Amino acid sequence: MRLRGLISIWIFLLPHGAWAACPVTVAVPSDDRWHYPFNFSPGTRPIASCFGSTADPDFDTFNDRDGIFLIAWRTDEVITAGLSLEDYEVLAIRVTLTAAAGTGGIGQLPPADWFVDLTVDPWDRMRYPITDTDPGSPLELFGVGFESPHSAATWTEGSPFDGGDQFFFERRNPFPFVFDGDALVHVEDNVKEQFTPQPWAIGAPQGYNRPQNTPFPVHFDLDMWQSDGRVRGYFQQQLREGRVFVAVTSLYATFKQAPGGFPVFFTKEATSPGAAPPRLLITLASTGDVDGDGWRGLFDYSALADCFGGPGAAPAANGLMDGDECLCAFDFDNDFDVDLVDAREFQRRFNGGF
Repeated sequence: MRLRGLISIWIFLLPHGAWAACPVTVAVPSDDRWHYPFNFSPGTRPIASCFGSTADPDFDTFNDRDGIFLIAWRTDEVITAGLSLEDYEVLAIRVTLTAAAGTGGIGQLPPADWFVDLTVDPWDRMRYPITDTDPGSPLELFGVGFESPHSAATWTEGSPFDGGDQFFFERRNPFPFVFDGDALVHVEDNVKEQFTPQPWAIGAPQGYNRPQNTPFPVHFDLDMWQSDGRVRGYFQQQLREGRVFVAVTSLYATFKQAPGGFPVFFTKEATSPGAAPPRLLITLASTGDVDGDGWRGLFDYSALADCFGGPGAAPAANGLMDGDECLCAFDFDNDFDVDLVDAREFQRRFNGGF
């Protein structure tokens, strides 16, 4: 597929025998929203917090995963949309959020002072009164599902909130989900519904020592093969549609009207020192489809010839592609050159067209 626009592309070594890796970074979301009933500034709020309600004796009037961070990136500006699912050979996905932290002074964010938990909490330990013995709760990433009147095509960060609040209990829409076969199962109330969902990724803070008054990244490395590969299929489908969604949630315990002490992240609107928007890194396999038309045809063959440098020789920039883009498209065996081995693989995949 064709990689287009202002993107970051670099090549790194994978284990022997793996597909050549072609990482693509989408640095800024198209939409990010604190998905919470009392967010009165959707689309402009600079921070989003993730917490749960089950430590509150009145938690039955709230969603269990109450503070949810919804994020969407437009990928059709960098990866061609509309191809067949098989053309999106997704190897890995990493989502990076930046945890908000400050000195706590006037006009400043408070220090980050929350516990890191990298293990899933069983539902029966998180129901009031909470019996979970390790401090904190994991930051968990899931897919995003939609129900009428919302859809992946129409939802934006400014769309009306649809979900539960303190006056009545409702499911969220959009909603974080896991797969059960081909079905999408809501997870925002997994404690009430008495099951423990397996997150697609758990957030791992980088360089965090509580309490901390400077921002720091949190990486979510997705399990692409969870649910018999349906997680990977979810992202293939979204790449085909040109927009990728994730939801970051937590059961991190808090109480109604309680102060902070739970994880808080910057949105794309943040301007505080050290702020950074949510970032999406998609690692794709080399496909040889330079023009993104779903075929390995004569145009792609011409590009291969321009990139061809032989064994051990890094491809030089040509009129169409630079050296890294050549490797991204044609270094099928991941040895940092474009040679006869790669040409044979391209020939095997050649399926006509111009």
